[in-house]
Amino acid sequence: MNKKRWALAGILLAGVVAAAFLAREATWIDAITLYPSRHAFVDSPLPSGTTEELMDIGVADVNGDDALDIFTSNHNSRQILWVGDGHGRFRDELSALGLDQDPTIPGVEISRSEPTINEPGVYVYWKARNKRSQFTLVIRTHRIKEIGRLEGTLRTYSAIHRYDGAGFTVRPPVSAPAVGSIMPETTLAFASEQDGALEVEIGSPGIPITVRLDSSIPLNRVYVGQQKVSPRSGQFDLSFQDRHGLAWADYNGDGRMDVFISRGAVGGTLRILPPSVQRTIKDELLVSEPTGRYRDVSTDVGIEKRGCSGRKAAWVDFNNDGFLDLFVNCQERGYVAGEYPKQLYEQKANRRFIDVAHEVGLDISGHELIDSIWFDADNDGYIDLLTSEDTGFYLYRNHGGKSFTREFIGRSKFVRADNSQLKGETDIYWFVDGKLLVADFRGNGRFDVFSASKTGNTLLLNDGNGRFSMVDPGTIGLPNESATASWVDFDNDGLPDLYAVPQGLFRQRRDHTFEATGLLKLPARKYMAAIVNWADFDNDGHRDVLLALSENFSLWRWWEKLYKTAEDRFIWKLGAYRNVSNSSNHWLQVRLAGKPGDPQAIGARVTVQTADGQQTQQVGLNDGAFFSQGHYRLYFGLGSHARADLMRIRWPDGQVDELRNVDGDRLHVIKQAGSESSEAGK
Repeated sequence: MNKKRWALAGILLAGVVAAAFLAREATWIDAITLYPSRHAFVDSPLPSGTTEELMDIGVADVNGDDALDIFTSNHNSRQILWVGDGHGRFRDELSALGLDQDPTIPGVEISRSEPTINEPGVYVYWKARNKRSQFTLVIRTHRIKEIGRLEGTLRTYSAIHRYDGAGFTVRPPVSAPAVGSIMPETTLAFASEQDGALEVEIGSPGIPITVRLDSSIPLNRVYVGQQKVSPRSGQFDLSFQDRHGLAWADYNGDGRMDVFISRGAVGGTLRILPPSVQRTIKDELLVSEPTGRYRDVSTDVGIEKRGCSGRKAAWVDFNNDGFLDLFVNCQERGYVAGEYPKQLYEQKANRRFIDVAHEVGLDISGHELIDSIWFDADNDGYIDLLTSEDTGFYLYRNHGGKSFTREFIGRSKFVRADNSQLKGETDIYWFVDGKLLVADFRGNGRFDVFSASKTGNTLLLNDGNGRFSMVDPGTIGLPNESATASWVDFDNDGLPDLYAVPQGLFRQRRDHTFEATGLLKLPARKYMAAIVNWADFDNDGHRDVLLALSENFSLWRWWEKLYKTAEDRFIWKLGAYRNVSNSSNHWLQVRLAGKPGDPQAIGARVTVQTADGQQTQQVGLNDGAFFSQGHYRLYFGLGSHARADLMRIRWPDGQVDELRNVDGDRLHVIKQAGSESSEAGK
C-alpha cells in the first residue's frame, strides 16, 4: 500500500513540476540584457499573444498619423489590424474599417472559439481544424421550438468529407455536374425542430458556400459568425478571401492608404471550378473611402486573377513614370496543368492596370519564387528585382524600365529543385523560409543581400554594379542557419546590426564583422517558422521588435502532447519587446512624401552623412513581413552626432534634393514639393 502511495505521490509531484515548467515556457521569450546600463528589451503587451493560421505579419501607418500599426493575413481566419497610438499601445480596428474578410458579416472567419449560445435561434459558424485537419461548418439550433422549425440547404463546389447532424434530419449529399467545371456542385438538405448541431467537414472553405434557410425562422433569430450578425436574407454566402500578402500604399493619391491583397486560388485548383465561381475568387484592391472604410475596385481597374495562387505582392515604380505598378508572385502548385506566370501590373495615367510581365521579361513562368525584393542593385536609377528561386539566386536587371534580363548569381547551400516533392509546398517546415534582406551594411552606398534560411544562410555582396559574390556569413561572424533575420541598427551607432531567429542580435563592429550579443536569443530549433518586424512603435527613437513564432510541433515533448491538439499546430505566438536602451547615441528618422502617383516615395534612396561615414537606405526595404509591404519609415543611427551633416534624397523620378545640418532625435517628414516645405519636422 505504501508503495502505491509513494508512486501516486511521485506522479503528482512530476505533474506539478511539469506544470510549473510549462508555465515558465509560456513566457517563451525572456527580456535578456547583455549591458544592463546601456541596452535592454522589456515586454510590451499586445492585445493578444496568439493568432491563428498566420500567413504574414507586418507594419504600416494605415491612418497616416505617424504612429505605426500592425496588420496580419491569416488565410481564412480572422486577421489583425491593431492601430497604434504612438506610445506602444494598440487597439483593434479591423471591423471598424470594414476590412473583415466579409464586411457584411464581420466575425464570420474560422475560429477556435465558438460564439456565445444564449438566445433562441439558429447559429451558423466555422470551427478550426479538427484531428483530421479539416474545417467544420456548424449550424446549431438553440431553443428552436420557441421560434419554429428549421429547414434549409447547403450548396458548395467543395468536397464534403463528413457530416454529423445530432438533432437534425439530414438527406445524403447530392452531387450534380456543373457547366465548365470538373468539380460537381453538392447539395446537402437538412431540417431540425429540436436543439442540436449539424457539423459538416468542408474540403476547402475558400470556395463560396451558399446557405439557404426557409422563411419560418425570423432573420433576427439567425446568428452568423463570432459576432452573431443576422444575414440580410434567408440565402447567404459564407465566403473567405484566403488572404496572403497585403501591400499598402496610397494608390490613387487622395491622401489615404489603400491596400492590395493577394489571395490563394483554392490550393492551386481554381481553374477546375466553374467560371461563375472563378469570378468570385479574386485578388482585392481596397481603396479607402472618405468615410474611412474600404471599397474593392480590383475588377474595375483591370486586375485579373487567372488562377494565380497569389503570394508576395509589392508596389514598385519599375519604369519611373511616376505611377506605382504592382508585382504579384503567383505560386505554381502543380495540381492543375498549365502555366501560372507572375504578374506585373503597369499603372496607366487613368489609374487602370495592364499586366506587362511577359512583355518586359518578368512572367518568370516555370520557376518558383521563394522570395523576391525590389531595389536598385546597380545604381542606375531604375529598380531591379532580386529573387531566391527553386534553382538559386537571380538578378532581373532593369533596362530603363523597358525590359529585364535574368542573370544567375549562384546556388545556395540547398535549392528546392533538388527535391521534386517540394514543388508547390507551402506548409510546415518550408513556410516563410528563405527571407531576403537588403542593407548597405558596409556603408559604401552598395546594397548587399542576406538570405535567411533553415537550410543555410547566404550573404550576397554587391560590387556596386549589380554583380554579387556569395560569401559564407560565418566568415564575418553571422549565423549559418536561421529561421528568419532582419537588419536593424538597434543601438543607433550608425552601423546596421543583424537580428536572427533563434540566435538573437549580432552587433556590427567598425570593421564590418559581427559579434553575438545574446540579446533576444531564443531556444534552438524550438520554432520552425518566424517573422520579425523592427519598428519604432513608441516614437522614442529606438526600434522595437515584433515577433511571430510557430512552434516546431515535431519536437513537442510527451507531456506537451497530453494537452495540445491538432489545432495547436496552427497557432502562432506573438510578442513585442520595447527597446529601452539608455545609451547616449542620437538618431534620425525620415518619412518621405512623394508626388501623387507615389505618395509614399516607394523606391526613393536616402543617404545620410556624418563624420563617422555614410548610410544609405531605400524606402520599402525595412519591411520584415514576408509576403507584404507597408513599412516606409527610414531609420538612421547618428552615434555621438546630434545632427547629420548632409542628407541626400534621390526621389523615384530621379530628382535629387540635399539638406544640410539636419537635426537628429526627431522624425522628419520631407516633402518633394519644394524647398519651402522640404523639411517639416515632427
